[in-house]
Amino acid sequence: MPRPGRWSPGLILMALLVATGSAAAQDRGSPAKNECRHTPSLSEGPALGFGRVVAAGRTAFVKDGLAQDGCPDGTAECRERAYLVAGDPVILGERRGGYVCASYRGTKGDLARTGWLPAEAVANEATAPVALDDWLGTWTQAEGRIAVKRGDKPGTLSVTGDATWGMGDPERVKRGGVHLGEITGTVTPAGDGASFAMGESGTLPVAKGGADDCKVWLRRLGPWLVVEDNLACGGMNVTFRGVYRREP
Repeated sequence: MPRPGRWSPGLILMALLVATGSAAAQDRGSPAKNECRHTPSLSEGPALGFGRVVAAGRTAFVKDGLAQDGCPDGTAECRERAYLVAGDPVILGERRGGYVCASYRGTKGDLARTGWLPAEAVANEATAPVALDDWLGTWTQAEGRIAVKRGDKPGTLSVTGDATWGMGDPERVKRGGVHLGEITGTVTPAGDGASFAMGESGTLPVAKGGADDCKVWLRRLGPWLVVEDNLACGGMNVTFRGVYRREP
């Protein structure tokens, strides 16, 4: 798995702020640049898969074309310092050539990473059916927390969450410049997926939500809760998008 000792706290914070800011700006990048740096989308694009690294030794992440022209490829210039090892679980998204856009979330701290991996280094793995109880718990990521409980009606879930933007910047915190967001809804999950919109009168199906309504997509995948929103669930730059880990 990515070794924290190879990323200083400052670099980790910078990476998290850049990734969040980029996502909030809805910058999905040009296909010509082979972008792979945001948590894969739940609302569009290919369906996400689950897999594990099977290659021996270290499998380094590979830069995309925004970081280095001509990447991803097998040259040393495209190779990242962060790496995974055999057995590490990953979320699998888009495939381009010999590479797959993969997301990883560590078992400790807020360390998360999305980037290209050599497709031959990763194997797809079937996941067990998701029961209602598999959703329950408090799920967290950097600047985001989502609580999932049983709803009042059988088969439903109550979802509440809070997110911030800028909490990792001490200067922004000092001057009161942290932006806030929140979500709340009651949903009936369909297996490993669920979604809802926050209408004026309560929870709505995403398709019936208005253009300015907060919309949320969730998926239980492997050990994680994957979340996407439409960037309308809070203040400027606030997003719930990411890979969440359940608290013990």
